[in-house]
Amino acid sequence: MSTELVAKIRKQREFKVKVGRFTFTARRPTDAEFIAFAQRGGVNYHDVASDFIVDWEGITEDDIVGGGGSDKVKFDMRLWREWVADRADFWEPIATPIIDSYNAHKTKLEDAAKNSPPGSN
Repeated sequence: MSTELVAKIRKQREFKVKVGRFTFTARRPTDAEFIAFAQRGGVNYHDVASDFIVDWEGITEDDIVGGGGSDKVKFDMRLWREWVADRADFWEPIATPIIDSYNAHKTKLEDAAKNSPPGSN
């Protein structure tokens, strides 16, 4: 049961990010993860792009290595991190909506707390 709940929680944090013709599935950082960025000296676009993409749509070997096959490649975190390390053009367009999603979530929680009757938390 708890494994399913963990999966549901993670799924609720997911959203799509388009970069050119590519579509990636991103995951909003948790509070703990965002605090860790601050403790490391701030948000680094490469780290955000590398750590918070959890899937992709229609990526082929040719997209990744150029001159490769046209078969779709299943998402793999190790492969993603290797590919994105050399794709600085992906970093900001991926990281910005991920950071924005965290900030929007944080604002939503803060607004809900302000609007809650005293003693309801």
